[in-house]
Amino acid sequence: MSHKGKAIDASATEDLEYLQPGSVVEVSHENNDCLRVWYTATIIERRATSTNDERYVVQFTDVDQDRKSGTKLLLEYNSVDIRPLPPPLPPRKFKAGDIVEAYYQNGWYEGEITLMLDNYNCMFQISSRFLLFGVNQLRHHRTWFNGDWIPPLNLYVTKSIWDEDLTDRMMEIDSNQLEWETDSGSAETSTAGTGNMLEESDQKTKEEEFSEGERVEVANIDEDGFNQAWLAATIVKPVENNRYIVRYETLRTGKDTGFLVKEMDSLHIRPPPPDIPVPHQFKMFDNVDALYKGGWWKGIITRVLPRGSRYKVHLDNNGKVMEFKHSDLRLHLDWIDRKWTKASPEV
Repeated sequence: MSHKGKAIDASATEDLEYLQPGSVVEVSHENNDCLRVWYTATIIERRATSTNDERYVVQFTDVDQDRKSGTKLLLEYNSVDIRPLPPPLPPRKFKAGDIVEAYYQNGWYEGEITLMLDNYNCMFQISSRFLLFGVNQLRHHRTWFNGDWIPPLNLYVTKSIWDEDLTDRMMEIDSNQLEWETDSGSAETSTAGTGNMLEESDQKTKEEEFSEGERVEVANIDEDGFNQAWLAATIVKPVENNRYIVRYETLRTGKDTGFLVKEMDSLHIRPPPPDIPVPHQFKMFDNVDALYKGGWWKGIITRVLPRGSRYKVHLDNNGKVMEFKHSDLRLHLDWIDRKWTKASPEV
């Protein structure tokens, strides 16, 4: 399987200050649900290996290796999975659709606000669970890339941050989901199978269709030019001729030194699908996307297994019939002419 685009090598860590022994950092860890979590830890030592001399032993601040003795967990990480502590920022307003990090079980989980209950509490989805968080347990999601925070920190410390118009424009950097939230035909009010068009409410300029730090999905193109799947990624920066540097969130480099970074054409980039309601149980012949090999593959339900929590799915692009659990499926939507379209239900 090929991934077209120009690969970009990760920069050398050299003697970065935050990677020195004794520095307090955050380490990226994936749990059993393939969710990215950031844990606070302290750099203990740099550990050279025959294939990669940029690995570090860290000791977790809030995760115990032995609960009885209180000994903190020690693990080894690549430098690309380590970042400095994000600096504190002034309080800010949150909205449904914001991409944030929520503090849960001693770590910061990346995800999206599903619903704001009031000015102080929200619903947040972690795997298949919906949890209640106070806004004091949330922080804005940013990416640490090549020694800089994306979006830049200075965007969030200006005096006019609470101006509603400015705040709405800045939140486009977080996620395109906010656009659907304000649309009269929003995903939040639509139900599956209505055939409604889910449109962007704020068209971006042709020159910069996507913003730095924006979460997107990138097409995985095979040798014959066909799209195999859509993979989660983050826009690092735009380049000329409607092309963008993107950083994948699930694909790593061949030597496992970090997440793959490529240059892609905007034709092969789209915003994440809107958060439409997922049925309690899918039905035979439902059009779905299935999470497989780090990407979303289009398929169709061919069999509902006993208890309704697992399904047989025929994947369109590789012809395989595979078994998936409910939490690894989503309703299929098509991105056509900058609009999300969902098919009518099967009769």
